[in-house]
Amino acid sequence: MSTTSETTKKKLSERERQMQQTVLKRFRSKVSPSLAQLVKKSDAVAKQFLPSPYEALDFGTEAPFEEGKNNHGIYGLERIYEDRAVLTPYFECSAYCRYCFKKTRTLGGEAKRMTDENIDAAIRYIGSDSRIKTVLITGGDPFIDAELLEQVLVKVAEIPHVRNIRVGTRNILFQPEKITDELAEMVSRFNHIDYENPKNSRNISVGLSINHPDELTPEVVRAAQRFIQRGITIRGQTVLMKGINDDAKTIHELISLFLAVGIVPYYLFHCMPVIGAKHFRTSVQKGIDILKALSPFSGSTAPHYVYVTQIGKHRVGPGHQLDYVEIDGLKYIKATTPYKAADFLEFSDNTKLPPLHEIDENGYVVSYYLDGDDDELEVL
Repeated sequence: MSTTSETTKKKLSERERQMQQTVLKRFRSKVSPSLAQLVKKSDAVAKQFLPSPYEALDFGTEAPFEEGKNNHGIYGLERIYEDRAVLTPYFECSAYCRYCFKKTRTLGGEAKRMTDENIDAAIRYIGSDSRIKTVLITGGDPFIDAELLEQVLVKVAEIPHVRNIRVGTRNILFQPEKITDELAEMVSRFNHIDYENPKNSRNISVGLSINHPDELTPEVVRAAQRFIQRGITIRGQTVLMKGINDDAKTIHELISLFLAVGIVPYYLFHCMPVIGAKHFRTSVQKGIDILKALSPFSGSTAPHYVYVTQIGKHRVGPGHQLDYVEIDGLKYIKATTPYKAADFLEFSDNTKLPPLHEIDENGYVVSYYLDGDDDELEVL
């Protein structure tokens, strides 16, 4: 960990200052007190949270993955897969990641929480379809409002066919002091193992977003252990970002630390093409190359590498051959997905596919994903 963040010391040119002011007028900035100390010490962390002039560059979409956030007229409910539903009871965060794919909602100040009526309607919808086995409770960050989270967990746990509950968070990093024994104890109550009939069991787990080894501070590890010691699995999720973790050495070190402290490596996400994130985005091929470099090591060090479009996750791995096409002078990755168009339209309650998606002759969705690049940042 560097002792002084180079990002915090960098002097901005006049154009950069003007661009940064434009960014701040559109997207809010927030860093929690705990995180502020880490930002001062780590350049890799500072880059993720300090507003950058590059966010003003003309690039990206406001909603790269928000197609299903109002499914069936229920605010905060999302469903694009047969076996999973997503609930977002609370959109606010303790700190704002500058690459967030919900940037226009959270950083733009447009988000609101689910009402009791929204939650009850979502529970009725999930309860009406026995194909839904997993419910992901995400945000914003569910751990900011423990009372609301408990309210949602109680209702979800009453649905007999839901076997897996996942809670997505970054607040273990942002506010590790808020992860108390009482909070971990509350969450652990929703684990239920039926030894005589495993089909009646229910598991609750935590998805923790950590992008760099510097983020695994003693306070973060202690907070994570409060869950782990109570039998709650924590899965580590990482976003691949240029100049932060886009090399095999950093990713390998991060995953090794995950394993050492009891966090299960899970996803490596390609950074989404959200507005203001151009400077973070590597090529998808860069991630493939990193996984190839990790291949000689234990299989436990290999996360699932995915890029995400509005219709779902696209898995890629070592040796994967990408099919490139050019659209309006930009490089896109064309892929036939494992998702049937009819299923997506049914689950997401959409009447048509989102832009840059089409249906092939077998009824599967073909997607076109805007690739990133591995060039150095242009000088402003």
